[in-house]
Amino acid sequence: MKKSAMIICALLYLLIIQSCSSTEEIRFEDLTEYELTRYNLLQPPPEQVLCFGPSRGFINGRFQRTERKCFTIRELETYSILTRQSPHDTATPGGFETDNSDF
Repeated sequence: MKKSAMIICALLYLLIIQSCSSTEEIRFEDLTEYELTRYNLLQPPPEQVLCFGPSRGFINGRFQRTERKCFTIRELETYSILTRQSPHDTATPGGFETDNSDF
């Protein structure tokens, strides 16, 4: 009885220690180009990360800034497959779109 209680306590102790370990995800937007390159060298191609931005400049006559965005190659491929349209589709996007900030 005492031995089984010791085993249970030891298992609970290990479970508590394991739950305290860090499960923080990597924020690719905060990595430098060097760190990102080192990360990509250790990953298979679908899991490698590509980052775009930050950029700034005049877009539609207004100065705009975009933040740095990072995606895995798998995410980019999945997105392009899901949004790709057939050239034979008869549906076309409607007219001029605006955010109404100029009016």
